[in-house]
Amino acid sequence: MKKGQTILLVDYNKDVIDIVRKAVKQTGLRLILAEDGQEAFDIAKVQVPDLVIVRKDIPVLDALSMSVLLRQLPETKDIPVVVICPAEVSRSELDRLQDAGCSACIEEPFTLKALVQRLEDWLK
Repeated sequence: MKKGQTILLVDYNKDVIDIVRKAVKQTGLRLILAEDGQEAFDIAKVQVPDLVIVRKDIPVLDALSMSVLLRQLPETKDIPVVVICPAEVSRSELDRLQDAGCSACIEEPFTLKALVQRLEDWLK
């Protein structure tokens, strides 16, 4: 993980946004926020973040659809996409997300410490 790398967070949950903001501040990363999948996809095409963290059921384009679209463009095909999932997410749903090109899931609720540790893995 390098200072200045960019995370695109696609979420509407204020608690998650606050945790990610704190993690970004603590690690020297840059944060871009989007409220729905279409806005995030449009931002990703222009600003090409180093990592996308997206809520599974985000409106307009859900995480699965957004990941599929990102994989189709040369400039965004290699961006890791991490999905915020409920703790009870099924194995078949995880398989579907992986097949769509999602790199990992982070189950809610998660702590600041857990997020910072995972960011290091995702931003290698």
